Amino acid sequence: MARELLDSAQWFSSSSEALKDEVAKLMRPVEADDGHCFIEEGHPINEFIIIEEGFLTRTKNLKSSDGNLFIEEVGPGTVTGFLHVAGYEDEKSFATLAADGKAKVWAVQGKEFQAMLASNPQHALEVIRILSKRMRGGVNTFRGALNRNLASLQEKRLNKSLSKSITSGHEFEKEKLKVLCYDTTSWVQENFEPQVKAFNESQGEFEIQMDFTQDRLGVKTAKYASGYQAVCLFVNDTADAEVMWVLSMCGVKMIAMRCAGFDRIDTKAAQTFGISVTRVPAYSPYAVAEHAVALLMTLNRKTHMASTRVKMADFTLDSGLLGVDIYGKTVGVMGTGKIGQILCNIIAGFGVKLLAHDVYESDDVKALGGTYVSQEVIFKTCDIIFLMMPLLPATKHTINEKVLPLLKKGVIIINTSRGALIETGALVSGLNSGIIGGCGLDVYENEAKYFFQDWSAKSIEDNTLVSLMGNNRVLMTAHQAFFHQRSD
Repeated sequence: MARELLDSAQWFSSSSEALKDEVAKLMRPVEADDGHCFIEEGHPINEFIIIEEGFLTRTKNLKSSDGNLFIEEVGPGTVTGFLHVAGYEDEKSFATLAADGKAKVWAVQGKEFQAMLASNPQHALEVIRILSKRMRGGVNTFRGALNRNLASLQEKRLNKSLSKSITSGHEFEKEKLKVLCYDTTSWVQENFEPQVKAFNESQGEFEIQMDFTQDRLGVKTAKYASGYQAVCLFVNDTADAEVMWVLSMCGVKMIAMRCAGFDRIDTKAAQTFGISVTRVPAYSPYAVAEHAVALLMTLNRKTHMASTRVKMADFTLDSGLLGVDIYGKTVGVMGTGKIGQILCNIIAGFGVKLLAHDVYESDDVKALGGTYVSQEVIFKTCDIIFLMMPLLPATKHTINEKVLPLLKKGVIIINTSRGALIETGALVSGLNSGIIGGCGLDVYENEAKYFFQDWSAKSIEDNTLVSLMGNNRVLMTAHQAFFHQRSD
C-alpha cells in the first residue's frame, strides 16, 4: 500500500519509479487517534508524513489565552514536512500538526531519507528537480522574496557607498524601512510621497522606502509584500488569519492602517505571527459629524436634485423638492463616542428633541439636553436616526428586518460609521414599504468591491447597490466622511 500511495501523493506522483521504490522502503505506518500530535510548534521537524486516510489540522498557539489559531486542514495524498526534511536541517516547525479524528499516515525519518539520497546521486538530483518544479509552480512568494532580497542587497551596497560619511572617524549606513502601500489611488500617493520625502530628509540614519500598488490586500495579493518589513492598509484591505500567515512568511513585521477602523484585521492572528498593528487613532471627528449633517440636510431639502435641475435651466418647483423642518423633530443618536458627541452638539442647535443610546452615557450629551433611552424607544419615537457606533458583533445589523415594524413611519436614517450596521435587505424593504422615508449613506455593507474604485465604465454586479443608487430617497457618498484636509 505504501508504494501505491506514492503514485498519487503530492511531491512524488510524477517522480521516477526507482525513487518511489526507495522511498516506499523507508515508509512506516502510523495509526493515529483524534488529537495525536505529529509535529509540535517550535520543535525540529525530523520526518515527513504522507496521509493515507483521515485529516490533519495545522494550528498555531495564540500568545494570549484564547487557545489555538486554525491555519489549514490537510487530507489524503498530502505530503507535509518534506521541504523541511529535504532542504533544511533541524528546521523548527512554525505550527502544530495533529490528527482531526482517526487518521492513517506513513512517516519517513529525515535522516534515513537523507542517507538514501546521499547513497544515490541520481535520486538526489531528481529530488532537486522535484523541489524546483514545485517551487516554480506553487510558491511565487519565494521567488518574489528572492528577487526582492537580491535587489535589496544590491541597493544596500549602493546606499552604503553613497551614504557613508565620516563622523568622529566612524562610518554609518542608513537603515531603511520598506513599506508596501496597498489599495492606492492617486490621492493616496500624491499625499504620501511628499510626506515620506520630508521625513527622510529630516532623518540622519533612517529612511522609509514606500512603494504603491492599486491592488487590495487579500490571499492572492499578500505575496506582493515579499521583501517588505511593513504594509500600509486601508478600510477594504483584508488581513485574516490566512493572509497573516502569508505576510509573516514574506517577512512583514508591521501593519500600518491609514484609517481608524480595523474590523477586517485579525488581531489575534497578527499577535500569533508576531506582526504589530497600528492605526489612525481618529480622523477629525468634526469632519465625520459634519458630513452626517450634510447628508441629512441634502436628503431633506433635495439640494442635490435642485442643483441638477438648475444646471439644466429648469427653474420650476414641485413636490419632488419639498422638505421638512428639522426644528422640533425627535432625533436619535446611536453611539455617543467622540464623533457622536460632536454630532449631538451640532444637531442640538437645530432645536430638536435629542435622544441618545450608548453603553456609556456622556455627561456632555446630557448637558445639551439629551436623554439616554433604549434602542426600542429610539426606533419607535425618532423622526431621524444617526448611526454613529463602531461595528462590533453586538452592533452588526442594528437596523434589520425585525426592527422595521418598530420604526416610526417615514424615519430618516443616516449612517457614516460602518455599512454592516444596516442589514441591506432590510433597508430595501423599509424603503419600498415607506417605513424608511429616506436614507443617507456614506458606507455600504458590501462596499469592499466597489468603493474607492472607478466603475463608471463597467457593469456593477451588485443589484442591491444599483437599486439604492437609483432610489431618489437614498443619498450615497463613497466613504468620504473622513476625507478632509485634516485627514489627508
